[in-house]
Amino acid sequence: MKMFRIALAAAFAMLAPIVAHAQTVVAVPTNVSTRTIVDLGNGPTEIRVLQGNMGVFTSQGSGLASTSGSSTTLTLTATPTAIPLVGGIISGTGITSGTTVAAYSGTTITLSAAMTVAASTPVAWGVACPAAPPTVALALIQAAVGSDLPMYTQARVCAYGGNGPGGLFAQYAIGAH
Repeated sequence: MKMFRIALAAAFAMLAPIVAHAQTVVAVPTNVSTRTIVDLGNGPTEIRVLQGNMGVFTSQGSGLASTSGSSTTLTLTATPTAIPLVGGIISGTGITSGTTVAAYSGTTITLSAAMTVAASTPVAWGVACPAAPPTVALALIQAAVGSDLPMYTQARVCAYGGNGPGGLFAQYAIGAH
């Protein structure tokens, strides 16, 4: 009888309604001209190519850093070549998920919340999208009409128009699962 109750409970659990996750369209410029960069922000995101084609790539920096105890001041061991984007996500061991860069000055990043990060901890952050796109060979994804590109990254998501007069695409935020 106990096994029957367990099997019955499992069957009812499978019949429970699936929770829907809303997708909100994010306003992005449409009809992107050939090789024009558009900053789509941080993931998770889903991009639909409606016309033409486009490339999608990420823009990220990294370095070694630490805090002195619990602090919002994160000190980098060297000046980075890829400057942290204020408002962009930063990640690494000891950094709480969802933490952002509140300010940046040389080798010091001000975090959005206080935390303790051990010495020489590898960290990564989103940077502003470059003025010119990388070559197609460096693109993370190359897509054409009808493509649906779901992706998640803590790096900055950048896109550029591909061949032809421009690409028309829509971006959707993917709900948390």
